[in-house]
Amino acid sequence: MKKLDLGLYLHVPFCLKKCPYCDFYSLEMKISKYLENKFLKALKEELKLLRFFLEEKFGIKDLSFITFYAGGGTPSLLSPYFYENLFNFLNKNFKFSPKELTLEANPETFTLEKTKAFYEIGFNRISLGVQSFSSKGLKFLGRLHTLKNIFKALEFIVKSGFKNFSLDFIFGWKGQGEKTLKKEIFKALEFKPPHLSFYELTLEKGTPFYQIFKGEKYWIKDEKLMNFYKIIEETLKINGYERYEISNYAIPTYECKHNLLYWKLKPYLGLGPSATSRIKNLRWKNPRNLNYYLNSLLKEKKLSLKIIENLNHYELAKEYIFMGLRLKEGISLKELKRKYNYYLPKDILDTLIKEKLIKRRKNRISLTFKGKLLHNQVVYYLWENLCS
Repeated sequence: MKKLDLGLYLHVPFCLKKCPYCDFYSLEMKISKYLENKFLKALKEELKLLRFFLEEKFGIKDLSFITFYAGGGTPSLLSPYFYENLFNFLNKNFKFSPKELTLEANPETFTLEKTKAFYEIGFNRISLGVQSFSSKGLKFLGRLHTLKNIFKALEFIVKSGFKNFSLDFIFGWKGQGEKTLKKEIFKALEFKPPHLSFYELTLEKGTPFYQIFKGEKYWIKDEKLMNFYKIIEETLKINGYERYEISNYAIPTYECKHNLLYWKLKPYLGLGPSATSRIKNLRWKNPRNLNYYLNSLLKEKKLSLKIIENLNHYELAKEYIFMGLRLKEGISLKELKRKYNYYLPKDILDTLIKEKLIKRRKNRISLTFKGKLLHNQVVYYLWENLCS
């Protein structure tokens, strides 16, 4: 394998404020010029070392990055200069001509000048962390921004030339009813975003929300949650959006190309603390520790890899089922057998079809609306019944 097309993810671990529901690695801190430059220097060193690592492990000499995604944390806290410098380095040392370059952003971090600069240096997609169009929702979720910040940020995005942008929402927060949810969706549609993400609020261990609510999201029952999903899917479908993944909706051709690489088990590299990478059957993860990450790269001149997994066929088959069933098109039973040498017995599939959890078309299975609500349970059932 001499040439490889892959995605490039950058994890930016800096935040103005850590949200009480978030379990991604992030640090509540202000970013100085010194820290920004130090982080940039570490990323360049990581890219150099990864090139040698991939050549040694896989014989890959030619890396071609087809997508770029800056996630976090709050990537929009970093300056346009930071990204311009990084892109120049990538252009000089690799094949870097991605069709999609996404920047995750929080509304309170945007100015018109900064947004224009992001567009001019090459970003062509913004993923804006709106989270709620309700003041009550923003307060409950512990967000720093206001509705005014959101409206201003959207104005800046459009004025700067962005045609492709996504609005991210969290639903199922305490006190949110069907009426509020509908109002939020219709408000979002006023801005004609090509892409929308709706994530159900979950209580993750180690977060303040988990401690506050003791692991029990008592304010929303399953029936109410199902109605929320119905409202979101049906309202967006009428307005031309396709639910191409469990939490993601897009006008056709505006699906997130980078995230599709994850769901389709395509190769990608992750830069920055806590970022994950995957090439063929090898997966590795950087430490969830900024100081360790920086010291490894800048002082010891070595990769800071903490977890390296060599996935066998069984593990790959499980991942194919888990990721593939998040997508509208589901998985190919033929591919499951051909690539991983595993199959799912007919009686197991018939049980799920009878329960209206999956549907089958020739050699493909996908989740029904009910199945999407129970994605993890369906997947675990299939895992238990995999045959070789």
